[in-house]
Amino acid sequence: MGKAIEWAKNHKPHTAAIVVVAVIAVSIAAASGAFTQQDKTATDEQKTVDVTLNVTADNGWDENATPAIAHIEGNDVDFYHAVTPDAEGNKGTSTVALAEGNYTVSFISPVNSAGSAFGIYDTGEPVDITVDADAEDAPIVNCHMTQIPADQVTDEMLQDIIDQTKDAVENGDETLKGDAGTDILDKLEGNVAQKPNASDETKQEATDADKEVDVNDTPAQTTPPAMTDNTDNSNTGSQSSNTGNQSSSTGSSNSGSTSTGNSGNSGSSSSQSSQPTHTHTWVNHEATRQVWVSNWVDVPDYETQQVVVGNKYIFAYDGYTTTDINDAKAHARQLIMQGAPENYRTETIYETQTVQTGSHKEDQGHYETETYVDYVYCSSCGARQ
Repeated sequence: MGKAIEWAKNHKPHTAAIVVVAVIAVSIAAASGAFTQQDKTATDEQKTVDVTLNVTADNGWDENATPAIAHIEGNDVDFYHAVTPDAEGNKGTSTVALAEGNYTVSFISPVNSAGSAFGIYDTGEPVDITVDADAEDAPIVNCHMTQIPADQVTDEMLQDIIDQTKDAVENGDETLKGDAGTDILDKLEGNVAQKPNASDETKQEATDADKEVDVNDTPAQTTPPAMTDNTDNSNTGSQSSNTGNQSSSTGSSNSGSTSTGNSGNSGSSSSQSSQPTHTHTWVNHEATRQVWVSNWVDVPDYETQQVVVGNKYIFAYDGYTTTDINDAKAHARQLIMQGAPENYRTETIYETQTVQTGSHKEDQGHYETETYVDYVYCSSCGARQ
């Protein structure tokens, strides 16, 4: 600024005036933040981190099964993401780009081609993760599944999986939309139909699933919506307006400029104070899950054996045969009285029988549907805790 004034002293008056006014305008604009909007936009961009989802099964999870579906909630998003098994089967990995924040991750069981399902243990309870772009390592969520044989999968369990899968396709990202979503619902229908003891009602529910959801709908939003700070913008605008007033005051009286500025500020304050303050009304959101109820019992162990059940007495003289020792003794006396030899031989009689050889313990429990609170939300604005 000092150099500009010094330069003006050595040039024509009207030229110097134009330059000084320009320098003042540039200085005011810089002070008011007019040249920092681009920097501010870059700062406001959301940082995302690739979160890894690892799913493994002990048996039965292959390309003919439906995928394991991750339910990701938190940081103003609530969506589903499908994890499919690789070519070798029984394991699958996928990544999801999440913005920085806190999330809860849970999984929906696949349905295999024979109608079996899975007990999901490590993530049977929802897993909480924190996504931080500055952290050394990105979060990894591991889900281990143990196969439940088809004859032990109840109708109630299947119906729960069907309902959850429909919700997932309806509110899923691109892994659950379009051809991918259609393929998942087709496999769900076919695999439920192959389950020997599934009810007609459950099979029909799986068949109707593709009619109840729109696989071609827009994929769910996986990152929070861009946030706009109206307060900062209005202040910037106000400062810009005031700058204009200050600049124009060069050719007008100070009292006129001051009056205009106060009027604008008064209107802004009135507008802000007229907006009512929102008070959250928190409500519990409930969900259901399958919980295994143990029932350990002693189960006998059996095997087939040859068991001795008696003897056979065979006389050498006349071939007489009996299994009764008293009868054999009586026949021997008869032979002696006749002057014949009374000797005989004995053969052991065996019978094949199934006998108990011991026992072992077995968990003959069952699955029950449990209701729990998965998150709390505001009934009026939808905000979550």
